[in-house]
Amino acid sequence: MKTKAIIFDIDGTIVDSPGQKLPTQRTTDAFNKLSGDYYLSCATGRPWSFAKDIIEHLNTGDPSIVAAGTQIRTPNGTVLWQCSIDPVALEQVLVILDTYDQHSLLFNDYIEPDYLEDKGIQVQDFPTNTEIYFLETIFVPDSEALRLKERLDQVAGITCTMVTAQRPGTKDLHVTNEFATKEHAITELLKILQVDADQTIGVGDGHNDLHLFAAVKTKIAMGNAVPELKDVADMVIGDVKEDGLAVFLETLATRDS
Repeated sequence: MKTKAIIFDIDGTIVDSPGQKLPTQRTTDAFNKLSGDYYLSCATGRPWSFAKDIIEHLNTGDPSIVAAGTQIRTPNGTVLWQCSIDPVALEQVLVILDTYDQHSLLFNDYIEPDYLEDKGIQVQDFPTNTEIYFLETIFVPDSEALRLKERLDQVAGITCTMVTAQRPGTKDLHVTNEFATKEHAITELLKILQVDADQTIGVGDGHNDLHLFAAVKTKIAMGNAVPELKDVADMVIGDVKEDGLAVFLETLATRDS
């Protein structure tokens, strides 16, 4: 029975997005070598339909955290855990987002072209009668993103996480229930896996991976990680462009052999 887990981000960690669609062969091989000793689960801001090709490609067989920490799904997509946004809080969030006239909102689940081609909707078209577990406004200019986040942080019951977007000079803002970040989801994942937090390694690169780091024992930042993540990491490894994660995993496999 496996007793250890590696929990890893996707964008900027195992793929150099948006150009790279799947992990390199070296990364895939490194995951395969460790699959007998570690649970290998991603924790990504991507919703299920945007993340599943990578999850299926890695073929770890282990559950994954998707949609910014709002869901845990099995490799075939079955939802094991979900935490939705309170409707009252959601209404307040939409009022704030409506003050940004270039907003484009995506929610719950969507596919890659919806994101990359900016196919989001406007506040006035938002389906307020639908249960919402994940909401994001995408490609917000950096300065505007900071302003919006400051206001969203005042809404009780939600967490707003700023994420580097897949367009230069912009950010995505992820809005979730305050108890549905990567940190909270990892706590739930470890219950499912029956793994102690002291036996965990977390790997990431972005601001949202501060939540990931809060839930794991050993904190690994990519060479391309934001400074705030590197500052709290136990180790900084190579850049995603240089297969930094694969190199780290290969070293881990050699150490544990």
